[in-house]
Amino acid sequence: MSDNLLDLFLSATEDYGIILLDPDGRVHRWSRGAERLFGFEAHELEGTLAHEIFVPPDRKAGVPEIELRTATEQGRAEDERWHVRKDGTRFWASGVMVALRENGVLRGYAKVVRDFTERRKLEEAVRQTQKLESVGVLAAGVAHDFNNVLTAILGNVGLVRRRLAEVGTVDGIDEMLDSAQRAGQRAADLVKQLLNYAGKGRREMQPVDICQVTADALAIVQASVSRKIRITRDVPDSCPLIQADVGQLQQLVLNLVLNGAEAIGDKEGEVSIRVRIREVPASELTQRYVGFSLPQRPYTEIVVRDSGAGMDEETLQRIFDPFYTTKFLGRGLGLAAALGIVRGHGGGISVQSTPGKGTTFTVLVPAEQDPDDTPLTVSDAITESARGEGLVLVVDDEVTIRSLLQHILEELGYTVLTAEHGAQAVELFERVGHEIELVLLDLVMPVLDGPETAAALHARQPDVRILAMSGIADDDALGRFGSVRIAGFVPKPFAPDQLAQAVAVARQGMRWAGKDRRAERGREHAGPDRRTRAESPQSLPV
Repeated sequence: MSDNLLDLFLSATEDYGIILLDPDGRVHRWSRGAERLFGFEAHELEGTLAHEIFVPPDRKAGVPEIELRTATEQGRAEDERWHVRKDGTRFWASGVMVALRENGVLRGYAKVVRDFTERRKLEEAVRQTQKLESVGVLAAGVAHDFNNVLTAILGNVGLVRRRLAEVGTVDGIDEMLDSAQRAGQRAADLVKQLLNYAGKGRREMQPVDICQVTADALAIVQASVSRKIRITRDVPDSCPLIQADVGQLQQLVLNLVLNGAEAIGDKEGEVSIRVRIREVPASELTQRYVGFSLPQRPYTEIVVRDSGAGMDEETLQRIFDPFYTTKFLGRGLGLAAALGIVRGHGGGISVQSTPGKGTTFTVLVPAEQDPDDTPLTVSDAITESARGEGLVLVVDDEVTIRSLLQHILEELGYTVLTAEHGAQAVELFERVGHEIELVLLDLVMPVLDGPETAAALHARQPDVRILAMSGIADDDALGRFGSVRIAGFVPKPFAPDQLAQAVAVARQGMRWAGKDRRAERGREHAGPDRRTRAESPQSLPV
């Protein structure tokens, strides 16, 4: 090949980089494609060993020398590895180097490099999807079999109760049956989460205004994250109705936003959420949502972005695995459940993250418009995540408030104990505190007020979950609790669904932001004015 023809070939080939090296491994010619691929111009690297195009770990390990030696000894060296551009960015490349010999004499080397970054992403996405599908099948199988076992356990507990009612109870038996039933119900809740992860959970599909559901969910989250974290929203007042399970959709939004807040931790940061209806191009569906088989159509898009620590490649490969968490006290099924909910609604989810630059989750749910139907929002249905079994202690000096709270909580499935002031609450807690799942505590009460009661309960059981209630602003109310950990705040007056939502957040174990707010205020609680009226205890168990 003449020099002119070679020059034309090297300058015209731009889809991949062609590098000619002399017998010492120094760059002899650097093609136009190599300039585009690596960012270095020919005059910058010709005559050098061009080690700059290798990532530092490969340079340190002697990969350039090994590549030359392999090509010399075997005639060809081929591999796929990370390379680095002039601007410092990395790309995944496929490289082939061949030794050029004339009459048995080594005259140099030719290397061809192609950018395979997108292909690698697609291959990894396919592998990840296959892995998640396999784990999903396993989770569904385990959940199905475990549900059968739980049905037998809980069913027989019910039968024993009926037999005891006929022949008369035995001391201690009711408490043991209660414990067995609560444990069985907790296991059933876990099974429900596994089924959601597998996309096979029970769904009640109804017309839903996702904008309203998102706004309701954000109202919960805003009161449950550090004040240092700013939550911004780009959510229309209303959206076209979509077919969805309102409880699962709310759980999806809660999980993604709370995950973003936890990624930021105690630092200052921002979590943003955007909802919009858009026609997603086929190219975007195939590239970003590999494995979801999404047809081109209008979708409701939910984008949740945080300014947290971000994730590396290894973590990204595992974030949707059940029970995988990078947190010391992780819930384990938050993102796995989110994936299952998206699958169950015929949608897709993608994640982009860079260490130190935050994470973005994008969810697509099929958008279906049906203007004749009435939208269902969180306010129309007590959220599934608030339902449960267990004992809840309600402490309020107003009998009408105690009655209201008891009615709402019993509808959610809880057993309720009530106390009209802190001293009664402490007495009840000393007797059955190990069984109490949650405490709802008023701020201003006689005998012992809310902060004093919270301190007493916390001293007896440091991990007790307390929901504070008050008619004053949450900043003022929380400032009175000192160092006591508070799981949430319920402003008075409240609607039943607001209480249900607060219970749902408290059950997830999210740390309450009041600690940060109290630190900012820097004052101690001297206690509210004591009420002088006295009432006889009405709620102590016989």
